[in-house]
Amino acid sequence: MRWTRVFAGVTVLVAGLAFPTAAHAVDPTTPPSTGAPSATSSAPSLDVPDVPDPLAIAPSAITELTTLALRYEANLSVAEDRRKEAAERTRDADRQRRVARAYVAQVVDYAMSPSGDPFARKLTALAAAENPEDLITGIFSTEQVTEAQEGHLGDAKRAFEAAQKLQRRADRATAIAEKAEKAAARQLAQVGKLAEQLGLGASSTPEGLPQTRVEQEAWNDRVATAWTSYRKRLARLGVKAPSAARLKATKGVGTATVGSRTVQVLPAQTIRMIDALVGRIGQDYSARNASPAWSCGGVVNVKNGYDLRGTPAQLYARTVKVPTDEILRGDLVFSANKKSGIHHVGVYVGDGLMIDAPATRAQVGVSEVPAKPYAVTRPSLGSGRNTPPNGSADSPTTVCNATRPVAATRQGWTFPLKQGSYSISAGFGMGGSMWQSTHTGQDLAAPTGTPIYASRGGTVSLQEVGWAGTLITISHPDGTAERYAHSSKVLVEDGQTVSSGDEIALVGSRGNSTGPHLHFEIQVDGQFIDPMPVLVQFLTNNGAGKGWGGYSNGQVPRGVLCAVGDTMLRCDVAKRAKRLAADYAREFRGERLDFATGYRDIVGQIQRGPEGTLVDIPGTSPFGWGTRFELGDLSKAQSAWVAKRAAKLGLKGEGNGTWSLPTA
Repeated sequence: MRWTRVFAGVTVLVAGLAFPTAAHAVDPTTPPSTGAPSATSSAPSLDVPDVPDPLAIAPSAITELTTLALRYEANLSVAEDRRKEAAERTRDADRQRRVARAYVAQVVDYAMSPSGDPFARKLTALAAAENPEDLITGIFSTEQVTEAQEGHLGDAKRAFEAAQKLQRRADRATAIAEKAEKAAARQLAQVGKLAEQLGLGASSTPEGLPQTRVEQEAWNDRVATAWTSYRKRLARLGVKAPSAARLKATKGVGTATVGSRTVQVLPAQTIRMIDALVGRIGQDYSARNASPAWSCGGVVNVKNGYDLRGTPAQLYARTVKVPTDEILRGDLVFSANKKSGIHHVGVYVGDGLMIDAPATRAQVGVSEVPAKPYAVTRPSLGSGRNTPPNGSADSPTTVCNATRPVAATRQGWTFPLKQGSYSISAGFGMGGSMWQSTHTGQDLAAPTGTPIYASRGGTVSLQEVGWAGTLITISHPDGTAERYAHSSKVLVEDGQTVSSGDEIALVGSRGNSTGPHLHFEIQVDGQFIDPMPVLVQFLTNNGAGKGWGGYSNGQVPRGVLCAVGDTMLRCDVAKRAKRLAADYAREFRGERLDFATGYRDIVGQIQRGPEGTLVDIPGTSPFGWGTRFELGDLSKAQSAWVAKRAAKLGLKGEGNGTWSLPTA
């Protein structure tokens, strides 16, 4: 019988359920630690530069959700295998019954008397019987059957008994499957409930941004229309904007009265700056200024305007502060937090709104002025001398207006196998006949030769051991280590230093293994801990830096995404996808391009793929950032055309009809 794939992190399935296993080895017998944090440990923060002790990682909502999802998947795997087993055993039982009846038929053919004979009637009835006890009731006398026929009856009895035994096994497997399916249904309901409580399905939009794209476009249009009206009013009245220097005495703004009409007059540099900003609405955000993509600070730098080159903190330092309640169009609005200091700037355009380029929206657009901005400055008043606050993070790299900062020195983790190259099988802490104690790591089933990558950078040591083949250990100064077993080929040397993501080996089945897979372990001071919560914590990265805008994987608010058909994508990706679709329709006579998959939220990641396992570990989906999409079926000619056109639009092919926008 095929062994079932059981997902990681699941130490308890359903009471009374067996633990079927996928390809895995008889691994070390050291009793594993629970992996639970101690009472005195604290959750790592993104501003801590050192690699945190994995034991100190506090349970998170994502970890809890992931555990539920993995239990759900494990129970579905159990149920599927037990259903298959029940079907196989039922087929075997039916086959044994057919064998038994064939033996009885031989006896009937031999001993058949004239149709009125009572014995013939008994044999005819017996031929249809399923109960083997009917074969030993003594209805056959030695005078009526030969010794050979008695042997046939014995064979029939044994076949009937085998059929009954197989049917009992089928019934037990069905009962286990039903129990597992009920457990899976409960866990899926818990997933939905928890996701709803946490707001992870659709996610909430940060303060200051619109809730929907329709609302965002309305804000953009409203500001653009108001600014156009202002410029037309100046033109109709024949008012020429003076330089900022001429208006400095009147706090950087003037008025003009023509007949009965009075209009506010902004400096010429301010007008040029807002003209440019309105024209940039809808253009892409970029962590680094690269027209026509703008960083949060770079978007305010306009030729023939003010000298506003630099980061938000640098702009704050050299412009003149004004009271927040005296804000005017053209003023700079700064945001700050304790960890990062000043990290964002927008330009006020009236009615409580500003134009900015936040990573949280990935486009230039209109936002609300924060309820309590850190500061407001007025470029038209000349140079200022302000001291920016120091952030508390060590060497922070702040994504503009992200919901949290990123510590630049924090060492990265990677998953040891590429997304989509593996299925998750036997999990940490599982018991069973395959191990002398409980399972000390996480098994990832994958084809032989699949590349294995260093999950963290460190020092390599190699050891030949019976259960693992060549055991690869990558150690770190903080007392932690990762171990990789069963490789078909090792690509590193003893004592070598590797970085996170370096290819170190190829998947194999050496040692005590029932099939090709990677057995992956994490040790802390020699104790084994569950690898999955650690990997999931780092893979989801709590959003900032690895993805965009400070959102976690799969938790991007739909209000900052754009629709392409029924698919949601980050708006800069959506813009390219729409252009690709329009060009495709022109090329192929109106035929529509099918966008099969786009953004996948946390709940959407808990679904089953063609291999019967989770599409992604919740929080790690490559589609969870909204920067990738998958196209439906295309002909060879259509695929070739799409590849050529997509490349010109800056999209990168990921294989299997998947395309993405490479991001910094």
